[in-house]
Amino acid sequence: MKTLIVSDIHLRDVFDKKKYLYLEHLFSSVDHIILNGDFWDGYCTTFDRFISSQWNQLFPLLRSKGAIYIYGNHDQKQFSDERTSLFSVEQKDNYILKIDSITYYIEHGDMLCPSIDTIFHLSRKFLNNINVCLQYMEYMSTLIGSPHNILLKLANKKIKNKLKIKQFSHWYVCGHTHLAELDEMNRFANSGYIQHGVSSYLIADSSGLSLRTDCY
Repeated sequence: MKTLIVSDIHLRDVFDKKKYLYLEHLFSSVDHIILNGDFWDGYCTTFDRFISSQWNQLFPLLRSKGAIYIYGNHDQKQFSDERTSLFSVEQKDNYILKIDSITYYIEHGDMLCPSIDTIFHLSRKFLNNINVCLQYMEYMSTLIGSPHNILLKLANKKIKNKLKIKQFSHWYVCGHTHLAELDEMNRFANSGYIQHGVSSYLIADSSGLSLRTDCY
């Protein structure tokens, strides 16, 4: 059984057909799906508009794959309602996936590496303005590289250091920082993101955990 672990897709109410077709192909290629936070972006749109957008064409496919939906910082629980069941069979803050003798503890990552939105109570309008700036930086980094990537590496390192302090005994799988990483020595994995024509995600099966990258 092949399980897809994907995060930080950041869907809005604006439809992108190329991204839609890519996601449809990716979701169809696996047996089970874990949406590990920031599936949609509550700083850029409302849940009503997202649910009513053309992205809802993906919902039956997600349900058929038994999708588990984990809340992130951009799609916090209070931003949505019971209609999350339209695209997922379970909605959780974290999820434990067991394959053979390996246990994967999966959560978005914002609890161990809080961003400004989880530290301060700021308006969604203000957070959207910050989000636009960060999106531009991220887009530029996909083209030419930028100091932004250094900050993301530090964020992953911060999470791993906290896991060492906690003496965490299982695999820890997150997203949030947008920097894909598979660190077998420290049993740490970050699924990265799917934006700006670039995709990274994790596949878990009987052979272990693998990190995949694509362009769309």
